[in-house]
Formats: sequence, structure tokens, C-alpha cells
Amino acid sequence: MDPEEIEPRLEQLYESAKSASSEGLVEEALKRCEEALLLLDSYGEDTERHSYSDFVMLVGDVHWGAGDYEQACQAYHKVVLNDPERIDARIATGVALYHLCRFSAAQNMLELASIDEPEDGEVWYYLGLLALRQGKSSVAMRHFAEAHELDEERFVLPVETSDAQIAEIVEHLLDDIPEELRAALHNVPIVLERHPDEELLLESEPPMDPMVLGLFEGTPITAAQSTDVPTSPTRIVLYAENIWLLGADQETLEEELFITLKHEIGHYFGLSEDDLTERGLD
Repeated sequence: MDPEEIEPRLEQLYESAKSASSEGLVEEALKRCEEALLLLDSYGEDTERHSYSDFVMLVGDVHWGAGDYEQACQAYHKVVLNDPERIDARIATGVALYHLCRFSAAQNMLELASIDEPEDGEVWYYLGLLALRQGKSSVAMRHFAEAHELDEERFVLPVETSDAQIAEIVEHLLDDIPEELRAALHNVPIVLERHPDEELLLESEPPMDPMVLGLFEGTPITAAQSTDVPTSPTRIVLYAENIWLLGADQETLEEELFITLKHEIGHYFGLSEDDLTERGLD
């Protein structure tokens, strides 16, 4: 295929892959990317408007959109190795590593990216998240402020909120739950923790997302009523830091807390993630 033919075909494949990915057609999007990569292989070099790395990045984006952080990370890192000048690939790799709970590797990648691309808000936001996990609250807040200044629409400037303040809000929110539900919850402790610890995150495969807002632990009440199902200690855990990160003001914080609380209570009453999504509690 000559240069006059390959460029429009690559553009068509790129746009159709992005469109398929946005519609959740993951396999279709990946097929388009694979066709483009094979086409570039046969052509022997990048074209004026499209590069091999562009399509590998797009492969990563498709996997990311599908929630497959491992495959996304592998694609982004492949670009880093093949094209070290691609700062966007380094940032994407660092972000993916964070969500895969590989915090040291994420820190290294993002710190390097912050030197070469200090005007990217995503770098500072994720460095803020890493600092928060390390207990460096003042450093984290500086990074969040930097991210907000660079991209205020994408990165809210959170209001740091104490555990005691969140506990007080939760107490008030429980008053808004119908009496019959509150009665059913009387033996279910609601516990506040700063963030999920690394050991918990790595118990599952793939790891639990470190940004999880809450967690229901134990046996749902529907299963506990069956004599065939062994019961286990039951509790609802709310992760204070992850929740207040979403709230730029008191009203938003209360709203996020209430949604999270109802979500975990829903799990206690036997609702699945799909059930909760249908009810707008995802």
C-alpha cells in the first residue's frame, strides 16, 4: 500500500477503534488497532500523521476503558520502552500502576514525568494520592492544589476532613434511613478507616482499586437467613480519605457519603453491583 492509501486507512482505523471502544465494543476496537499495527509493520515506518506508538497507546486506552488495568499498563509501558520521548505514555503507565497497587513503581514513574511535564495536572493529582497513602497530608494537599490550578474542571480541590467530622455526618445520614432498615442494621458496625491497606487491596486478583470508597464485609442478611450458609462477622467500612477527596464542599461530601453508605447497606441486603447500578448507587 503506497503512502497516499495508507494514511486515510490508518485514520479510519483509529477513529473506528475509538468509536468502538466508547460503545463498549472492546474486541472490535482491539481488532482495528491490530489491523493498523500490522499495516504499519508492512509499511516499515511511521507515517506523517500516525505512529506505531499511537496505536499501542490506543490499545492501552481500550483496555483502560474496559477496566483491564493490567493489559492497559502493559500497552502503555510498551510505548515507554519503544518511544521514551512519549511523556503521555509514562504518565499513563504511572496512573495504571497506581490502580494496580504497585505504589513504589507508580511513584518512580510519576516523579520522572513531573520533571519532564510539570504542567500536567494528572501527574500532580496522582503524586498527591501517593503522598496521602504515605501519611504526608500537607504534601498531598499541595499536589492537589497544583493539579486543580492546572485543570480545575477535572481535578477538584478537596477539603481535608477529619474522621470525627465524617463520623458526625454519617450519624446524621443514618437518621435519614427508614426506621425498618435502621433496625435491621443494629448489629452491623459502621467503621471509618483512612484508606484500604495494601494487604487488603492485594487479597483479590486483580487487586482492589485503591480508590474504593467503602466495603461490605461478612454475610448478606439474605444469605444469613439460610441455615445452609455459614455466617461470618459483618461490618461496613467507609474509607474517609477516598470519600473526602471527591468533595470540594460540604454538600458534595455529604452526597458522596450517603451514596457510599447506601451502596454498602445494599450489599448487606443482598444486592449485587448490577442491582446497585440500576438504582443509581454505583
